Amino acid sequence: MSNSGPFNAINDVAIAGLVLAGGEGRRMGGDKPFRQIGGRPLIAMAVENAGRHCDPVMISSNQPPETFAAYKANVVADIPKAGQGPLGGVLGGLTALPDGVDWLVTFPVDCPVVPDEMAAKLVSVAHDAGVRAAFARHGDRDHYLSSAWHRESAPVIAKLLADDDRRVRAPLQALAAVAVTFPRQASDLAMFANANTIDDLAELEKMLAGQPSKGA
Repeated sequence: MSNSGPFNAINDVAIAGLVLAGGEGRRMGGDKPFRQIGGRPLIAMAVENAGRHCDPVMISSNQPPETFAAYKANVVADIPKAGQGPLGGVLGGLTALPDGVDWLVTFPVDCPVVPDEMAAKLVSVAHDAGVRAAFARHGDRDHYLSSAWHRESAPVIAKLLADDDRRVRAPLQALAAVAVTFPRQASDLAMFANANTIDDLAELEKMLAGQPSKGA
């Protein structure tokens, strides 16, 4: 299922944000969350993105919580254990949802540029479609980790991990997740771009340097 039409923000639905910062970042020499673009750490950019529509904002990592003390966000470990890939982080975030918050939107730390309205739109479209998950689609690419998950999706993820199925696409398929299209704009080449290597970081920095600031 896909959706590319207008959406109505559901202002009364609480949404938590989860920055997925658990990857080792081997292709960029490690320490991925603290690699910088334009003088700003990737983790800072992701936390800011999440904070636009999400409260609380959490960080998914198996590092000591004090590693991220500057960002004043609860650090949640993978469930059932480290080494389960991104789904372990998503399940950790769902398990940590506070009472009264049923939706979790994930923000990969290596995808530092996303639409301002991403979280609200993902949840709104999923809610309207009557499904328990949604993911972003941009141009001809699906971004499975830029996604929304209802707390009721947790048992589905747990079962897949118990069966040693760590594919992010698997629970999205099982939940009949809706693809939410964010239109591609020639003026915003950095949108949803991944920073997996040092060269990717340099390229993203060039893209962002060529764009006007949002306050301009």
